[in-house]
Amino acid sequence: MRVKRTLSFVFSLVLIFLLLFSFGNSVIAVSSPTRVINLVYDDSGSMIETDIVDSNGNTVKYDELVDTWCQAKYAIEVFAALLGDNDTLNVYVMSSYSKPKLVLYGNNGSKTNVEKVHSMITNAGLTPFAAVETAYTDLKKVRADEKWLVVLTDGEFQGVDDIDQFFQKKDSDVSVMFLGMGPQADGITADESNNIFYKEAKSNSEILRQVTDISTQIFNSDRLQINSATKTFSFDVPMKELVVFAQGANVNIQGIKSSSGKLYESTNIPVTVKYSDKAANNYPNFIVATDLLGSIATFKDDFLSGDYTVEVSGAETIEIYYKPNVEIAAYLKDKEGNEVTDLYALESGEYTIEFGLVKGGTDEKIEYSKLLGDVEYSATVENNGVAHEKTYKSGDKIQINEGSLLIHASASYLKYNSVSTDLEYSVFKNKIITYEITNNVSYRVNSEGFESSEAIEVKVKIDGKEFTESQWKTVGVPLVERTDNHRFKLDDFIVEKSDETGIYRISPALQNGKPSYGTYEDCDFELIYEEKHGEEMWTGKGILPVKMYDTRSWVERNWDLFVKMLILGIILFIVAGYIPGIKKYLPSKLKKRPSIIAEPHVPGNEVEYYKGTMDKNLISTIIPYMPQTGTLKFVPAGVFGVPRMQLRASSGRRMILVNTKSFEGKDHILIAGQPVTNGSAKIKLTAGTNLVVEDTEWTYSCQPSNDNRNN
Repeated sequence: MRVKRTLSFVFSLVLIFLLLFSFGNSVIAVSSPTRVINLVYDDSGSMIETDIVDSNGNTVKYDELVDTWCQAKYAIEVFAALLGDNDTLNVYVMSSYSKPKLVLYGNNGSKTNVEKVHSMITNAGLTPFAAVETAYTDLKKVRADEKWLVVLTDGEFQGVDDIDQFFQKKDSDVSVMFLGMGPQADGITADESNNIFYKEAKSNSEILRQVTDISTQIFNSDRLQINSATKTFSFDVPMKELVVFAQGANVNIQGIKSSSGKLYESTNIPVTVKYSDKAANNYPNFIVATDLLGSIATFKDDFLSGDYTVEVSGAETIEIYYKPNVEIAAYLKDKEGNEVTDLYALESGEYTIEFGLVKGGTDEKIEYSKLLGDVEYSATVENNGVAHEKTYKSGDKIQINEGSLLIHASASYLKYNSVSTDLEYSVFKNKIITYEITNNVSYRVNSEGFESSEAIEVKVKIDGKEFTESQWKTVGVPLVERTDNHRFKLDDFIVEKSDETGIYRISPALQNGKPSYGTYEDCDFELIYEEKHGEEMWTGKGILPVKMYDTRSWVERNWDLFVKMLILGIILFIVAGYIPGIKKYLPSKLKKRPSIIAEPHVPGNEVEYYKGTMDKNLISTIIPYMPQTGTLKFVPAGVFGVPRMQLRASSGRRMILVNTKSFEGKDHILIAGQPVTNGSAKIKLTAGTNLVVEDTEWTYSCQPSNDNRNN
């Protein structure tokens, strides 16, 4: 029973040390934190021999030998073997506490540190609280990411009235772990919100209970479940470090093998931890716990989630502890829910901050795992060196301004572990350029151009503030665009940056230096600036009023109007030449193929039908004012002695027979029933005038307006 009790007690101490120091209180995302631990070790005589007190407080045995000293030394050896490279352990013994008895550095190696603890022998004395005060005072002076004060005692302190008050006044960056052992040990009040932790075991049965309580807490967080028969274990999150602690007289740890057959060897040679042979220089009688033997091996690698087997022999118990290979990732999402991916292209405004865990060194997201427990995220923010009062949680809105942005995000998991990262952003803000006329000029225009070359001065600001010299060096010049429809013409404005910061000099210019037609007068122009500076867009629009007075004569200013009026008059004159009434057109009822009826004179012949031809002269049609002319053939082809009628349009949609002489003396040709006599005046016709030609066999009749389409 005493052996089991010894192993249980030692195992409880080892688990506490693993919880506090091997896995730490904060694991920075990029590198491990620096950690300083000041351990106050009770090396008083009661650790070697003590009085046995019953449940009523009565002493039943005096000066009973105990192996608490051996248990503690063994536990400290285990602890020394687990120190990380950035850990420093200062061991203060109560028998001589003016300075540390041992100073152990993790980067010196586990073997060296274990040997120093193993060879440490002191003169057992009392339990002065001054040892705790000294260790705390020294701890306050050091600079480290984490600072721990550990107090391990089985007796009643001398020289202190209120232990709780002492610890409550500690600095916030110091964490305290206090373990009280035995019925006479002083206790403290735990305050985990202030990083003050307390464990106690006043009897052997309570020691066993504490082992159970602490083990439950550890097993649910930092210890992997292992099948003792097959020595197999698994995990569903990536790991960066596995620690194998095997106890037994002939332990041999060969390595860890993955399900794919890959064998991982320990980072360092496994360290053997063993019971001490001597209690104290001034105590010749003591008990040694010879069953305290074990080996510790640390494996550091990129362990993917999956199934593994620990290759070990000669072990009575095997424990495997882990460090997840995780980092915190913080994300900023804009109002549309899009994630910001470019740290150097972040526009000022409102965002939503979200968090998650990823595999170390990657952006591979990690889902929920029992091996991580409930993860709590938070972040503090500095914008342009000013810290936000709020501590942000996932899903919170954050308003960021132009300039530098630092987000310190952290995630706590497994109660005592955390990862953190710093995200630095360069926040830009699109700038607005505004304009102010500081020196307006009135320009007089004469026949030679502008009488003055003085420039208009425009003062510009950026986001309502004066330009800095560096901004002024990078800014370009605005465009000048017209906003009116004035007749006068200008060349591109001359825009120059002056030597004075924030002042543009702007001058209007004439094409070829000479004024155009039109009256130069006051008008507004628009100043437009749009340019990208890094990630920022600088934009601005403004009105530039330009005062101008034209001194030229009205004729000089409006000579273009004469040209326009002349052109317009010519156009109107030409158009008027086509207006019916001004231009005479042949009757619109004239048919292009008028019908001809041939009536026979010889009995037995039947009436026949033919087509004549009406041709309108193209030239007379397209020339304005010219009367339209044409020719009419009103007898069938083959009928000789009948000339074509040459017609010219007359007023009232009538026609004049131009070639009257061609029809004089031809009595067989009747126009409106009458032959054309010699010396007849010009004959007027209509589209309905009947034209008749008689020969010996036929009488031909034609009305120019009739096309007799049925024939």
